[in-house]
Amino acid sequence: MQDIEQKREQLVLKQFVQGYHSDKWVNAFKENDNNRTFRHAKRTVLRHEIISFSPKSNQYLTRDVLKTIAKYYLKHRSPKSLGICTVHYDKAPHIHFVISGVGIGGVSTRISREEFKAFKIKLQEFQQQLFPELSHSIVNHSKKKALS
Repeated sequence: MQDIEQKREQLVLKQFVQGYHSDKWVNAFKENDNNRTFRHAKRTVLRHEIISFSPKSNQYLTRDVLKTIAKYYLKHRSPKSLGICTVHYDKAPHIHFVISGVGIGGVSTRISREEFKAFKIKLQEFQQQLFPELSHSIVNHSKKKALS
């Protein structure tokens, strides 16, 4: 999806996936899942995750900034998984990630809620360190949720 307003080009990043045609990607994810070492009916084949940014950060979200954040996410979220991401440029740009449920060795890449929370905190620290101008897009993942 191209951003006409700020003239940002489409951004697609891949990890362990070849080509730029969606049919190739689908086949790669299917082949990877077929190499799964443990099969069961309720397995996770793909994960869909999104990073969104505040509309107030839009002016600072260059293609290079988005690319840097997306690369970090793919590399550190699930380093042995197939992954693809793309940016949707709206009032509030956001990055969509599709990540395989098993790594390239066929083993599940599931992480616990605590591990995912720790990853989000590291991502937040990375973003704050490299891009302090994105302060409107910081979510405090380290605070505890309020009980109802």
